[in-house]
Amino acid sequence: MHSLIHNREVPKYVPLAIPGLTEGSLNMLGVNALRTSILRYLAQHPDGATSGEIGRDLNVDYRTVWRYLKEIETQRGVTSHQAEGKGQSDRWRVYKLNVEAREAAINTYLDFLRGT
Repeated sequence: MHSLIHNREVPKYVPLAIPGLTEGSLNMLGVNALRTSILRYLAQHPDGATSGEIGRDLNVDYRTVWRYLKEIETQRGVTSHQAEGKGQSDRWRVYKLNVEAREAAINTYLDFLRGT
């Protein structure tokens, strides 16, 4: 298996103003910048975060973040649980990155792009 992510420390989050080479690469591959930023944010917050926390830090409406998280969760890219001591609303769900699923998706995508 190929791996883009090695056990290295994740740099501090860079908002949607993605650095030039990274932005160009994401654009060339047709990768959604917000979705990628959400996944990166969760990688940098291994204890998880709510859609509101992510939205606030990314300067994006929490409802938009929530829609992406629900979609990613159906694809098993994130897991979620109800925040302790909070109501049953999705507003208080804590989302965590499923690192294994992310790695598998990256590897599958690379294999596809390489024609293997």
